[in-house]
Formats: sequence, structure tokens, C-alpha cells
Amino acid sequence: MSVGYLISALSLGAPISESGLTPSFFPILVGAAAILFAAVLILQQLRATSAPEEEAAPANYTHLWVAVAIFVYILGFKPLGYFLSSYLFVLALIVIFSSFEKLLIKLVISAAIVGIAYLMFQQLFGVRLPTLWG
Repeated sequence: MSVGYLISALSLGAPISESGLTPSFFPILVGAAAILFAAVLILQQLRATSAPEEEAAPANYTHLWVAVAIFVYILGFKPLGYFLSSYLFVLALIVIFSSFEKLLIKLVISAAIVGIAYLMFQQLFGVRLPTLWG
């Protein structure tokens, strides 16, 4: 999934241009980090399988939902723009790792995270992020 994500992120264009960082910088960075972390987890799992087996834990598919959310985020980033795609992505991650309880608070937190990240990219990095209308 991480390789597919990185390939999708690379299709957004070069991460750095003459004027600085581009909107594809962050998705490419996340894709590369995901591959690195996945490799670490695979190595840890391979080492752990050689140890004696203990009781099997119940199946937890959180990691698959996160991978799906990341993949959908990359696909929707350009056509939906930064605000809508990032808002839905952050909200999805919050719900995946918690629940639907206190949904209003989670909606506000998601908006705050997306707003802060927007300001950071615009002001600190000088990156123009895609919008829904162009």
C-alpha cells in the first residue's frame, strides 16, 4: 500500500521547483516515510515470528483502514483541493483511532489541524496548495 501511495504522490509532480516546495512535497515525504516504517515493522515481525508463539491477539484492522485513508487522500488531493481532502483525511484518522463519540469536537479539531497546516505551508514554506476551484 505504501508503494502505491508513493507512486500516486509522485504523479502530483516534482516536490521542489525553482520557487521552493510544491504541493506534492508533503505527500511524497509521507509516502517515503511509510515505506521506511513498513520495512521496519516487517523486520520486527520477522524477528518476532522466530520467538515462541503466545496467545493470539484479536484481529485489528486499523492499519488497513489507515492505508486506505491515505490512498484515498492522495487520489482526492488534487481534484478536491487541500481543504476538503485534508479535512476528510484528518477526520477519518481521528475516527479510526477513536470512535464516533463526541463527533462535534472531532469536527472542530480536524478543522483546526487543517487550518494550522495550511498556515504553516503558506507562511513558513511558501507552498501554494490546490483548492477545490483551481
